[in-house]
Amino acid sequence: MSDDPITFINIIDVDPSKQQEVVDLLTEGAEKVVSHRPGFLSLTILASADRSRVVNIARWENAESARATQADPAAARYAERTATLGTPSPGVYSVVAEID
Repeated sequence: MSDDPITFINIIDVDPSKQQEVVDLLTEGAEKVVSHRPGFLSLTILASADRSRVVNIARWENAESARATQADPAAARYAERTATLGTPSPGVYSVVAEID
C-alpha cells in the first residue's frame, strides 16, 4: 500500500476575512516548494462559498513522498504560516472508490 498514490487533504477553518490570504499563501507554497518535490502529482485549492474554509488537496505518487515534503523545512514554514491564519485539519487519504 505504501507504493500506492495518496491524497493529502488539509481543511483549514478561517475567519472569512482571512480566506483569500490563506489561498494566496497556499498557492505561493505550492508554486515555490511543493510542486517541485519528488513524487508530486497535482494540487487543488478550494475556497468555500461562505469564506469560512479553504481545502488544500495534494496528490502524491506515494505516502513517503508526502511525508518527505512535510518534513522539508521550506514546506514546513508554509504550513506554520498557514496555521497562524486558520485552524488546519490535515489528513492522508487513499482512493477507495471512483465513479465517472
